[in-house]
Amino acid sequence: MKFSLIIPTINRVQEVELLFQSLLAQDYENFEVIVVDQNPDDRLVKLADFYRQHFPILHIKESKPGQSRARNIGFSYVQGDLVAFPDDDCLYPPGLLTQIAYFFKDTSNWDGLICRVYDLDEDSNAFEPCGDDQSQEVDYPKGYKVCVSCAMFFRADICRKISFDETLGQGAGTPWGSGDETDYLFRCLDTGYRFFYNSTLIVRHPNPLKHNTFQKQIQREYGYGIGRGYFLATHPLPQSLLRSEYLEPYKQTLLELFNCNLRRASYFLTKGIGTSVGYQAGLKKHRELKEAI
Repeated sequence: MKFSLIIPTINRVQEVELLFQSLLAQDYENFEVIVVDQNPDDRLVKLADFYRQHFPILHIKESKPGQSRARNIGFSYVQGDLVAFPDDDCLYPPGLLTQIAYFFKDTSNWDGLICRVYDLDEDSNAFEPCGDDQSQEVDYPKGYKVCVSCAMFFRADICRKISFDETLGQGAGTPWGSGDETDYLFRCLDTGYRFFYNSTLIVRHPNPLKHNTFQKQIQREYGYGIGRGYFLATHPLPQSLLRSEYLEPYKQTLLELFNCNLRRASYFLTKGIGTSVGYQAGLKKHRELKEAI
């Protein structure tokens, strides 16, 4: 089975090289890399030329930004049997592609697989709300809890039928700076595709809480909160899950205040405010769509 790895990238070089090194270290060699390069210059040309000596790289220049747009562009070049979206700053641990290939070969009833995303430096979730220990079939509540795009692998026929919503995700030019991968997963589930979450298969990704400045993390939490709230308002979720997810940032804010951790309390509060703003905007959008029908 051949993997097609679609990598949207902008403003990163060293991180992309580390990702390429992790691909070079894989014992499974049947893969292609599709780099959708949204940089305004040629900073990745030498890097792509060097690693092209070791594995196939298609380097596509695309001036219009947008992570979802870049992934849709990558879809049209897929030649593999399995598709994945490694972030330009994530790493694949040794042996990962072999394990995933075995999974799809041995279990033909599954259309997609979601791995767990751990920090680069330790075996803890890179994104605190995402991931758990329970491996199981992915339904909507489970998908909302574990879906991270860099850990999604699926059969290529899906990308020929379902594309990303280009109004969602980083660089889309809209307020909805997140929720793109969960939206994609939900539309796959709507269509009847079956995904499995395996908590023992790991993709590595930097934990933003460790690497971002306070200001950058505040901006991130607010932006991701808006996308999160918009998603909650525009997708049919169980009311219990909806209430829980809407209120969770505020509960965490109170918990961190109780523990005298003002920095983390600020993050959760900002995320909660963003979630509320996005949720109200999503409700408005949902009403407008219903009225237009």
